[in-house]
Amino acid sequence: MGHHFSHLASIVLCIFSAFCHAEKVTISVETDVYNIAQQIIADRDILAVKDFSSPSAQRDVVEFILVQQALALGGADLNFSFILGNYDARNIKLLLDGSLLINFDSMWLSQVEKYSDDVYISAPVINKGEYWAGLYTAVDNNKALATKQLSDLKKLSVISNNNWYVDWKTLNQISPKVLIHDEEWVSMAKLVSLKWVDVMLAPFNLKQPFTYQGDDYKIVAIDKVKVALNDSRHFVVSKKHPLGRETFIALQKGMEQLRKQGAINKAYRESGFQNSLVKDWHVINTTLIKADK
Repeated sequence: MGHHFSHLASIVLCIFSAFCHAEKVTISVETDVYNIAQQIIADRDILAVKDFSSPSAQRDVVEFILVQQALALGGADLNFSFILGNYDARNIKLLLDGSLLINFDSMWLSQVEKYSDDVYISAPVINKGEYWAGLYTAVDNNKALATKQLSDLKKLSVISNNNWYVDWKTLNQISPKVLIHDEEWVSMAKLVSLKWVDVMLAPFNLKQPFTYQGDDYKIVAIDKVKVALNDSRHFVVSKKHPLGRETFIALQKGMEQLRKQGAINKAYRESGFQNSLVKDWHVINTTLIKADK
């Protein structure tokens, strides 16, 4: 992990004090999320970021910015430095033992409510029933592109990350032909693009056809179908960290202001995550959600 320290970067939130005595706090974050967020923030004060209509502003990138805005608005005086790496699986453990103050990516309620003795759970940033994912495949994977209903999806191979709690649970309920675990989003996208695996879940983005592409992958959303991930998402603060309580109070206060201003919904809408283009698309796992109630 040592080489990640060369990437340490600071965002100083000294908005509220003439003399900055900000507490230094280290946050562990996914490398790609951090890098995309920096392009959007672009040396500005965090509260100056108002426009989320960048093609690369995925949900987790949007939240990396929103959570810092909420903390600043709520009066938290924190100076963040970041350790970059693959933290999806580790951050929950770091929150529980107090070595991570706050997770900059929201978390599923069903994943964290059992830890409520050790963590504070914010008001929902995404309400239950607001989370839809697309089924993405290779541009020329005709079998996958023809998917219309659950029985079609069951015949395909799917890749996800078993640390993504609700994604994994939802895909298990769907029971595809094969379900493969991979730690890295980009390597999933490459495997799907190469047609080694048929499908992966990813958020919708700005415009149709919905695609993600990088140097050696391009994936596209299967038309007219979406998957419901039926849970709410929340920011999580460690109760074990010495700054936990005051940070959580600031977070709740700031989130309430952002919610009142309409900034949270605006950010999700502009980034394409909450997407009117797919509102009439078929929810491929409706019957499973009803059965799960």
